[in-house]
Amino acid sequence: MKQVLIYPDRFFGERSEMGTNLKVPFFIVLIVAVINAIDNVVLVHALTYRLSGYVVLFKVLFIAIIAIRTLVIPFIEWAFYAGIFYVISMLFRGEGSFKRVFEFTGYGFIPYIIIQLMGFAVTMTIFPEITALPESWIENPEILKQMIIQNQLMTVSSIITIFLMLWRAYIWIFGIKHARNISTKHAMITVGIPVGIGLIIIIAARFFNFLSMF
Repeated sequence: MKQVLIYPDRFFGERSEMGTNLKVPFFIVLIVAVINAIDNVVLVHALTYRLSGYVVLFKVLFIAIIAIRTLVIPFIEWAFYAGIFYVISMLFRGEGSFKRVFEFTGYGFIPYIIIQLMGFAVTMTIFPEITALPESWIENPEILKQMIIQNQLMTVSSIITIFLMLWRAYIWIFGIKHARNISTKHAMITVGIPVGIGLIIIIAARFFNFLSMF
């Protein structure tokens, strides 16, 4: 793992000489999915902490749906990015198989593990505050939104998340370079388009949330 994080060009160059193996990237994405699911389940539990009676049955069902949904999303994202990279790299006459692109794209989710852990840390820090919220927050979700935005750890994690997304893009550049046998320049364009759009959306969302505090 250290080599793919620090020397991705060398790592993917060596991996491209071997047969395709989806076990390791699958395990990486699975870790992301499990942390994501746990985070969301804890958050939903905190928000529905005071529910009782028959409503609890709906709460359990809702948590189960959330858990399944958040377990699946990272795998959908994996396939989505792999597909986008494959299609864009066709413009540069990429020659590698989609399976190889899919494999190498999975390694780019390693930094995402840190992102999910930070998100879980934020959830745990605001857990006591959420459980103490008055029931009126359901009618006024802005109370919860402002609590999350004003959390200092949330601010720090947002900045680190952008850095980690750039790190993930750095890994993907060399992964796509070797998966599709294209130049580093073309790989940067292939990865930069979808990742750049994603970063713009995230930064814009953070910016408008910040403005909403005033």
